[in-house]
Amino acid sequence: APPRPAAGQAPARRLGSLVATMAPGWNAMVFKPGTALQIRAGAVLTFQMHYTASGTPRTDQSKVGFVFAPEPPAQEMRAGSFINARLEIPAGAAHHRVDAEVGFAQDVHVWGLFPHTHLRGVKWEYTLVHPDGRTEKILDVSRYDFNWQTYYMFTKPLAVTRGSRIRSSAWYDNSANNPANPDPSVTVRWGDQTWEEMQYTGITYTVDATPPPSGRAR
Repeated sequence: APPRPAAGQAPARRLGSLVATMAPGWNAMVFKPGTALQIRAGAVLTFQMHYTASGTPRTDQSKVGFVFAPEPPAQEMRAGSFINARLEIPAGAAHHRVDAEVGFAQDVHVWGLFPHTHLRGVKWEYTLVHPDGRTEKILDVSRYDFNWQTYYMFTKPLAVTRGSRIRSSAWYDNSANNPANPDPSVTVRWGDQTWEEMQYTGITYTVDATPPPSGRAR
């Protein structure tokens, strides 16, 4: 059983599934008819905000909007992510690669991928590794731009069989030739601030052969 909070302390919160992500250049996430995310009655939304100090007091008024499905969807859309939080980009490295991957214990269909790095990120590639070892490139973002980030939605959902893996590869330019580089003289590691880095992928998918969710959802 989880430990009980001390007297006067609020109970620890358990975060549920990821609902949405927001980044520069992002548009609203709109799912195709017949699919929707499920948000259960009584759920609490938690915002994780990444702010950068500007030296003067600021205020923020964040909002979120939902469009509800007019009828129970045939498929439940799920949102998740996979990362490499142990990245380390050497000072001055002009073409440094960092990989991450996610495996699948069920047959799924992947609807979209969201690559996210900070100012040193310049390129992404995604490869589907089949259970028999065959590989297939499924997404190539050859000119990644931090200021224009988006979810890449497949025209046709990608069928991924049980035992397969999706491997993400991100390249970083930590050299002085990168005009957006905050400091080419430092080794860069994972961090929420824009002058630090991430190797993060959002993923939306549906699980095959599962009953549709009950109730109404976005």
